[in-house]
Amino acid sequence: MRWINVFYLICIFLCVSFSPDKATAQDKHVLLDQARQLYEEGNYFEAAITWERAYFFSSDPRKRMEANLGRAQALKQTGDFRTARNDLQRSVHLRQYPELHARVLYELALCEYMLGSFTASLGALQQLEHYYPRKSQTSEIMLLYSLAAIMNENWEVATEKTLARIQNLGLSAAATDSLMNKTLQVFCECSIPVTLSENRARNWSTFVPGAGQLYAGYPGRAMLNAGSQVASLGLAGYMAYSNLYVSGFVIGLGLFQSFYFGGIKQAGYLANQKNNIQMGAYKSDLKTFVIQLEEIQ
Repeated sequence: MRWINVFYLICIFLCVSFSPDKATAQDKHVLLDQARQLYEEGNYFEAAITWERAYFFSSDPRKRMEANLGRAQALKQTGDFRTARNDLQRSVHLRQYPELHARVLYELALCEYMLGSFTASLGALQQLEHYYPRKSQTSEIMLLYSLAAIMNENWEVATEKTLARIQNLGLSAAATDSLMNKTLQVFCECSIPVTLSENRARNWSTFVPGAGQLYAGYPGRAMLNAGSQVASLGLAGYMAYSNLYVSGFVIGLGLFQSFYFGGIKQAGYLANQKNNIQMGAYKSDLKTFVIQLEEIQ
């Protein structure tokens, strides 16, 4: 897909460079209409190419901006959020068209969110809020704001935007108060999962075999690691008792060393894995909560 896009872009640049008369004669409105029709028919890739032609063949900044937004919509339908993000950045500086500029910032924030760039998504939303404070109060924008803040672990912003959405739902005073109290509970600092210390897990396993794994919440791994170390020491002792000193040192103590240092490293890894699992589950619950607010509306 990437090389196909490159091929089409090369063709577009060649047309612009060597066919100026044809390009200027091309009806930009027809291209835009064709792109919209292709989009409505579900031909998203062809629509994206047509909107790109309209973008390059037009000298009107507004038409170029509309074509850029249309192309981003088509690319989103194909799952190519990265190209859509890169294309939208071409229109970020065009503030002379407030309505289109606000849409560009929103679409840019959405693409950044889908790409996992949550800090960049919040940055685009903050620009939207700064330039267009009234437009940023829509439920759609505040929902994205809450989701990006949740994934970025910015609990204060996520709480603020979720409460603002609840106030805009137009519910009764009792229902609004109930939802706001529920929001404060789910976003409460006491609800945030306790973060386990990787250093503490490693230190525990340094002095007590398996203790770090037990601290991380994996008792089975703790018993396995401790048993492996005891067994390797027992094997080394048995070989030494059988006068197999070299074998006991190489095999028995070698295995013990591997289990010992491997257990220390594993304890830190398991503590980090536990943190990721718990935080992932917490974020998933928060996202479900803020999304379900839309169903109430």
